[in-house]
Amino acid sequence: MHEKALEVAIKAATEAGRILRAGLHEEKGARCKDHRHDPVTLFDRLAEEVILARIKRTFPDHGVLSEEGGGEERGSPYRWVIDPLDGTNNYLREYPQFAVSIALQHRQTSLVGCIYDPLREELFTAIRGDGAWLNGKPIRVSSHPSLDGASLGAGFSSRPQRALMTHATLKRLIPHARAIRVAGSACLDLAYVAAGRLDATWYLSLSSWDVAAGVLLIEEARGQVSNLRGESMVDPEAGILATNRLIHAAMIEMLCDEAGLPGDRNCPSKPST
Repeated sequence: MHEKALEVAIKAATEAGRILRAGLHEEKGARCKDHRHDPVTLFDRLAEEVILARIKRTFPDHGVLSEEGGGEERGSPYRWVIDPLDGTNNYLREYPQFAVSIALQHRQTSLVGCIYDPLREELFTAIRGDGAWLNGKPIRVSSHPSLDGASLGAGFSSRPQRALMTHATLKRLIPHARAIRVAGSACLDLAYVAAGRLDATWYLSLSSWDVAAGVLLIEEARGQVSNLRGESMVDPEAGILATNRLIHAAMIEMLCDEAGLPGDRNCPSKPST
């Protein structure tokens, strides 16, 4: 079933990508969701519709969790987790960094993942236990051995308090890192760690649809994912750290510094592996 599910995910993602490309320079019909910096566009909705339609044709009994609310639970242990447009703020300003993310989970464990960048036509895919690929070629996380000289991705929340906390961590990382990138698409940051383009990325809070495909990509590319204290990531809303494994401990130390996470006294002296 995994191969069939991946085939469906790829077809759905590329079809949604065509819609996003076509709408990039058009009127977006944007409105705010739960706060003024959290927009949704007409094309988020259109992309979601084509993804849901394709999934339901092949797997009508599966549940669906989608960012724009188009999914439904069906009592199945299988659930599709969808972000039809990750990077909506970028998309609104025609900034070319956004993607479609689709994953199939079994009891909240991702089995298949697909992230599609429609502008670069880059398709990141993974099947649990069978590796990760970019446009059909195997990918691996980087072999960079230390925080010094690392290339890092970071995510600034649209919520000011969280953004200030990220800024505090960046100030400590700048003396060590070779490059820090804030590109505005969480799923692409995760895909870039899996492909070795970034050595690590972290976010103070994300949603399941942001990470369901990307976490599987990183695991299958032999990277490491945890919460921001080095423990197993149970809830991405409590934060996520993804690395090439080699710099995971060093990143945890930075994230647990006194200027960083709330409740820093709970940070372990050594992160769990």
